[in-house]
This record gives sequence, C-alpha cells and structure tokens, in this order.
Amino acid sequence: MSTPSGELAMVGLYLLVRTLLPVLLGGLVAMLGARVINARLARLPPRVIALPDDSLLPSPAAQRRYRRMRRRRPRLQHFTQPPKVPRSWVLLAAIAFIGTVGLTVYLMPDGARFQVLVESTLGYPSTVIEVRAPMQQQLHLLDACAPVLHHTVRPITMRYRRTRTGNPVEVHGVLPVQVRHRGTLLQVATAQPVDVALLRDALYKCSASSNVTLTIQPRTVAPWREWGWQPWPGRNSQ
Repeated sequence: MSTPSGELAMVGLYLLVRTLLPVLLGGLVAMLGARVINARLARLPPRVIALPDDSLLPSPAAQRRYRRMRRRRPRLQHFTQPPKVPRSWVLLAAIAFIGTVGLTVYLMPDGARFQVLVESTLGYPSTVIEVRAPMQQQLHLLDACAPVLHHTVRPITMRYRRTRTGNPVEVHGVLPVQVRHRGTLLQVATAQPVDVALLRDALYKCSASSNVTLTIQPRTVAPWREWGWQPWPGRNSQ
C-alpha cells in the first residue's frame, strides 16, 4: 500500500507535471514554428523600397541626415529590407501554440489516472502467480478465481486543488490486476503485495477441481515496460 509520504510525493509530481507540461509543449511548438517561419522567409526575395522625397521626412534633423546621405551616394534610388513576416503566418503560429496548450490541458488525466500511468511505467510491488495449463484451462482458472483476484486490485484516491483558490477535489481510480499468457504459462500480477500463504490457500480453494500447481512469489511489476501484460477486466471478460 502507498505510504502518506508517497501519496504526497505523487500529488506534488502530478501538480508539477500538470503545470509544466502544457508550457513545455507550447514552447516546443513555438520554437518549431519560429524555425519554419525563418526557413520560409529565407526563400522570399528582399523588399525593395524607393527612397522618398526629403520633404516627406518627419523632422528637419531627419531631412538633413537624408540630404547628407544622398550627397554621399547620389546614384542611390532605393534600398532593400529583409522580407516581412506575413500576418497569416503569425496567426497560424499563434493558433498552433494556443491549440497545443489547450489540447494538452484537455487531455491531461486526473490525478488518480496519472498515478496509474506512472506506477505502470516505473513499477510497483506485486505478488505474481504462475500456473502451467492449457489456454482453455487458464481461462477457466481466471473465471473461477475471480472473487479472490478482485480483492487484490488497488483503489487509488488523490485529493488536490484544481486551481490555487479553488476547493479541493477528490478523484478515484483503480490499479488493476495484470494477466500475461505465455503459451502454457499463465501469469497473474496483483496490484498490491499480498500474503503468499493466504493467497495460495484462497486460490487452491477456488480452483480445487483444476488440479494445478501454483507458484507464487513477490516481485516488482512494470506492465508498460514488460512485454505481454494486459489489464484483467474480471469475470465473464473472456
């Protein structure tokens, strides 16, 4: 089971990720957009701007500087400037940035689901049950032992504030039992550590007619990093 300090650390990690992830992804999209815009601007021709009459300049000082420049370069009739970024490009980049941030916030799971994702990736303490039997018998065993396996799931509750000044919310989730079929070998990983002796007695009682040998051992399971694990939905799912 999770300790209070572990729960607080998970809440802190979730709030940190929920805050920083939209900003980081939005910044990445903005950086990529700037690179694309700069690359496309490099292909555009420079702007040619004709020199105006000195009377159109806003101040006498500017007019004097302009006349001195024309005396130094009497043949100069125009000058060039780098191409200007079209407004449509800026608008598309802004839409991409806002859309990325908004979509990230919308798709961000709640705290309980986030904890399930993290623990499924990094691993959590479990008790693994192994039995060798034909596939059809494996399905029968899972169905027969469903009441015992249901007691080995781990409910998850997380309490936090969605906004700084808002009221605390409480979200709930479940870390499921994991099942892996490897030919004639059936592996079942509980979502929390279970007493091996008690689990063995309970499984033998519900599968007494199957005449199988169970191997049970505690170990850490990371379903998202280990091939073949699938969440077990429960009775009548096969």
